[in-house]
This record gives sequence, structure tokens and C-alpha cells, in this order.
Amino acid sequence: MVESIGKITAKLKEIIDRNGLVYLTEEPYKVYQELLQSEKTDRKAAGLILYALVNDVQNEIEPGGDTISLSKLIQRKCSLNKKTADYLSAIFLNLYSKENKNSWKERNLEGLSQFFAEEFVCTWKGVAVWDEGNGTVDCYYQAELILSPCEDAISEGNLSLLLKKNPFMTREAIHQYFERDLREYLDGEFEEYCTCDDYYQPVVEDFDIDYYVSEWCEKHGFKMISCDGTGEDGGYEPKFRKGWY
Repeated sequence: MVESIGKITAKLKEIIDRNGLVYLTEEPYKVYQELLQSEKTDRKAAGLILYALVNDVQNEIEPGGDTISLSKLIQRKCSLNKKTADYLSAIFLNLYSKENKNSWKERNLEGLSQFFAEEFVCTWKGVAVWDEGNGTVDCYYQAELILSPCEDAISEGNLSLLLKKNPFMTREAIHQYFERDLREYLDGEFEEYCTCDDYYQPVVEDFDIDYYVSEWCEKHGFKMISCDGTGEDGGYEPKFRKGWY
């Protein structure tokens, strides 16, 4: 039983370390599924954890709480017998130990601080097709971007919500968030640039990458350090339809 408590506690801490403290409250069923998949918890124990989370036991734990008091609270909130409540009480008190709480406090927004301390480096490859009916032109552009995140980046809408849910987001996860947003933005602008005119073939090399990156930076709280890009097309390809001979 003691070994089981230790393994379950370690897995729950791993889940919190990855997803944030509120994850157990907001996604109890996902926690349950992960406990089952980890093979460290049998179905019955995972079900008890789920039941406790749904009944908000994790948010009832007071500083300096003891097993007896928490067990009584679990018996009352979850209508469980003393033996089962004692088992859950041991798990939650181990999980929310002083040591773990201090560890989480130290990790609060640590990834964001690391992200701000480095340059944001990103590569982008744009692809679009200009189609004027009788033929097409494949358009390509690639760029290497070096940006510097400013303090304003933290107030960017979706990121602030993500950090509120999970202040333990890693530097890599934050980088991926902005990288994905920037690439999607440039993909859309490049597609629009290449296809906006049905009658005139786009001059791909004239795509103003500096302008669009600067616009994105202003919106998301970044400063552009360098932006090197080149564009080319694959030449005009006529469409040979059946009956054209």
C-alpha cells in the first residue's frame, strides 16, 4: 500500500509539473486516463483519485493539514469509508507536501523568464499556387528570422490565458506557441500576396517579408533583429485539358 501511494503521488506530481496546478481540477478525467496508461495505478485506485478530484478534495487541503482531518473531510465529501479515505488522504498530503509546494513556487513562470532571456530564432517556408485558369505558377519563399521578445509579449491574449492555466510552461512550449502563430500568419499573407490578382503573375521575390514580420512583432510584443528571405517561382505551367488537340 505504501509503495502504491508513492507511485501514485509521483505520477500526479509529474502531471502537475507538466500541466500546472489547476489541471487536476479542470481536467480530472484526463488525469484519470493518464494514471491508467502509466501502469503505476490500477483501475480502482485511479477511479478513487478521479472521484476525489471531482469532489474538489485537492482544493480543500489546508497548510499543515493532517491525515486524520483530511480523511474525515474526504469521508464527508465523498461518502467513503475510513480505510479508503485514509488511503486518499495519504496520497493528497504527500502530493501537496511542503517540499512539492516550494518546488512549484520556484518553477512559477520559470519557462517564461528563460524565453525572455534568449533571442527568438525561427525559419519559415511559404508555398502558394497562382492559378489564372489556363495555367499555374508554384510560388516559394523561405526566410530566417531573429527576433527579440519584449515584456509586452506576456500580455499577448492567448499566451496570458495559457500561462494562467499552466505557469509551468517550458521555454520550448512558449517558443513553439509563437513559432506556430508566426508561421501561420506568414502563410496566410504569402497566400494572399500570390493569389490576390487573377490576371497578373505574382513577383514572388518582391514579397515584403520585412513589413509582415514587423507587423507581427508589433502585435505580439517582439522586436525584429534580422530578417533574411528569398523567393522564387517554378515558372508558368499551362494546363492541358482533354480535347485541346
